[in-house]
Amino acid sequence: MLSMLMKITLSMAILFYNFGVYATCLKEGDKVVLSGVMKEELFYGPPNWGEDRKHDEKLLYWVLHLSSPLKCVIDANTEQEGWNSNVQLIISGDDYKIKRNLLNHHVTVEGNVMLAVTGYHMTPVLLKNTSFEPAKKNKKG
Repeated sequence: MLSMLMKITLSMAILFYNFGVYATCLKEGDKVVLSGVMKEELFYGPPNWGEDRKHDEKLLYWVLHLSSPLKCVIDANTEQEGWNSNVQLIISGDDYKIKRNLLNHHVTVEGNVMLAVTGYHMTPVLLKNTSFEPAKKNKKG
């Protein structure tokens, strides 16, 4: 009986430990607010995805260079160098025109975490359903 009680207690401890570890991690779909410098960057697409830059499609995407790196994103490709320092932004509607003045500036972006699934996703973590605003300036008093 004591052995069974110890097994249950140990199992519960492991379960709660794992839950605690993942509780601090972001996961796909989470709503987040991130800040950094937003830049428009050139990437190469089909047919050879950068192996033949002269003939490959040129793709321009907006990327947020984070002020603070991401710590943990469940199922993100953490093997890719710099996986946690840049986030591709999925932009819809007229935001490409309206928000263009925010490029190369420090901004705050709210959106939902998305994981890369296609060759057109240039960073392991992306943000969709985005809204932007200039970063608040710190007032010295």
